[in-house]
Amino acid sequence: MRDYMLVHLNVVRPVGAFSAGHPNAQFFFGELPKVFAAAKADDGMFWHNHGARLPDGRYGDMTDLLELRTTRTEDNFHILTMAGWRDVHALHRFAYREALHRNGMKTLRDWVDRSTGATMVMWWTERGTRVTLEDGWQRLQMLRADGPSTNAFTLQTRFDPPD
Repeated sequence: MRDYMLVHLNVVRPVGAFSAGHPNAQFFFGELPKVFAAAKADDGMFWHNHGARLPDGRYGDMTDLLELRTTRTEDNFHILTMAGWRDVHALHRFAYREALHRNGMKTLRDWVDRSTGATMVMWWTERGTRVTLEDGWQRLQMLRADGPSTNAFTLQTRFDPPD
């Protein structure tokens, strides 16, 4: 298991109109530095990466979102969070037991569009592999189209690392 890491991609697309002045956006961007600091200090996480996927498929960083104004969900970007973990227990502990992250998810749960299916995907890869946000996006599309497999799975239906 030491030769592999668990990678996860989480995707959030805000529901409805968006601007940096929206109360949920202000909460999200205000909490982000604290969550990033907690993630960086977590011994179960090897690395983390964040960005945005715009409706036209281009990728940007989180600061690009501050300039956007939309009027409907379909025009919104996707906020992407990806990380490499020691194992599924480390991911689960941080996501659901770390108070700052758990409370943030709870506060923003109604702001997340879930109409296109799964919003999180996981897979195993060799430690040291460079993984891009596009790699994660493709794995998420694979999960949405084909369901869980060793290439793209969920916390509810997961697979052990390769032998």
